[in-house]
Amino acid sequence: MVNTGTSSSRWLLLDFDNCQMATEHLAVPSLIERFNDLYGDKIDHLLTLQEFKEHFHGQARESLCNNLSDHFGIPIDYPTLYEAREWRMMQHLKKTGVEMAAHLINTLSILELQGYKFALVSNNPIQRALTAMRFATNGQGEQLARFFGTAFFEAGDIQKPKPDVYLRAMEQLDVSPQMCIAVEDSATGASAAVSAGIQTFGFTGLADDPQITVTKLKEKGVKTFFHDWTELPVLLEFTLP
Repeated sequence: MVNTGTSSSRWLLLDFDNCQMATEHLAVPSLIERFNDLYGDKIDHLLTLQEFKEHFHGQARESLCNNLSDHFGIPIDYPTLYEAREWRMMQHLKKTGVEMAAHLINTLSILELQGYKFALVSNNPIQRALTAMRFATNGQGEQLARFFGTAFFEAGDIQKPKPDVYLRAMEQLDVSPQMCIAVEDSATGASAAVSAGIQTFGFTGLADDPQITVTKLKEKGVKTFFHDWTELPVLLEFTLP
């Protein structure tokens, strides 16, 4: 049962990857490459980026490995596929830098003045989000991290699309779903937020194909979309009490 919460604060529960920073185009290809190196001789075709986006967008860690196992009909070992994953990602992000979504900092600053609070809710390790912020190409990573205070929530062993990470976040924040808006860019994340009873907005600003993203998120119950963070304050005006 969802905690009804006692806090009157309005919360934005924000996914990180490709909602706040463009990490997926860096992280996904490296994971695909390792998968094909490990399992390419055991499957009838190599995993492609297009195939990954179609079937596994927004998934990570154990749940991703389970779904890859089902998809290819072979056992995928999570510790092997993800061995030293965050260390490898840290080296890659440091080398390339990471783009932040346009106007994100300014928009969150405006909403903070309006009384909103923010939590980061991700399938991936919080370490990766902080690393991406550290190497933000616009140099505003520390400003972004400040908005969340201690409200960082990692799905861990129960990944989106299950709602557990959102339910845990609301329980710890002592807030009801009615006082929250989630922002997600994938069907996986949207399923989790909607299942937790949270009104969910779809962000398309870092999507390869925004229209495809809209279609997939609509199927999961998302009705409101924005492409630029500057659009969000207007959308929120008539949403939360």
